[in-house]
Amino acid sequence: MSEELIFSTDSALVSNLDRLSREESIIGEQRFLELSDIATSLARVSAELGRDGLGIYDILSAVSDGISFGEYPVSDLTDSSYSATASRAFSSLARLDKEILADLYTTALEKSYKKISETDFLPGSKPKEIFAYVRNSLSDEAFDVFSQEFDDPKVKYYSSMRECARAVVDGEVGYCLLPFEEKGGVRLSSVSELIFRNDFKIDTVTPVFGQDGNADVKYALVSKSFSVPKRNDGDDRYLEIRIGATDDFVTADLFSAVNYFGMSVYRVNTFTFDTEGESETYFSIVIRDGECDFTALLVYLTLFIGDFVPVGIYKNLE
Repeated sequence: MSEELIFSTDSALVSNLDRLSREESIIGEQRFLELSDIATSLARVSAELGRDGLGIYDILSAVSDGISFGEYPVSDLTDSSYSATASRAFSSLARLDKEILADLYTTALEKSYKKISETDFLPGSKPKEIFAYVRNSLSDEAFDVFSQEFDDPKVKYYSSMRECARAVVDGEVGYCLLPFEEKGGVRLSSVSELIFRNDFKIDTVTPVFGQDGNADVKYALVSKSFSVPKRNDGDDRYLEIRIGATDDFVTADLFSAVNYFGMSVYRVNTFTFDTEGESETYFSIVIRDGECDFTALLVYLTLFIGDFVPVGIYKNLE
């Protein structure tokens, strides 16, 4: 086959696209300024609510219904053969406006009220340093890793994972160790259901390799509250959330926001649980951070994706 290119875009067309991009950047700046004004007003109202004693979740819930961007209409002058394409393009623009607003609002709130952080969305406590788990060589190895972060760790052994979970719920122990993922990254459905049913939070995840080094499974340390890990150079941090798997638009919005904030979707799992006699399907989505923490993304999720549930925040899966 000839090494010559089979196709090459006309340089004049490329030049026209560059010119149009520069023209659109002017309109984009105008949109940015309008969104900045909305963010400033929103932060001002939020600050007043905060001084009245509301927490960040309540503040965002109170203001979210009043946020509107219009209908993103296609111009009447647009050729009918292009209007459907334009409408789809404007759907992406609507997503982008929400992402920019969440970003600007987070900054504006710091100026008018206070700096918010991940811990405002992921409240933590200090559970007892007592760990429950079903003893075997792999769980012992996981405990050796997890316990290094604690001052005076103690252990209680149980005969089943359900008994471990019950011990956390009843307050007998502060944490339980659960086998989390099999080799290849497959989540254990029984463990995922325990986390779901008991509203547990994932504090830490560690790989475990066993005596022969071939196990390659992951264990999770779970409790009833979040433990937000510090951001250190070289660490990958992960936010895990759960959303209903019934709305494709919600998923598209979420993935777009993850990309906007410089993060990446690390893994998506699907689970079905029976709740109140009906089967409900959920996505478990693990998001890896980038150059910033998860604060602005959590603002976005709270404002625009109402049914998400934070499940855990942890680091160094790999």
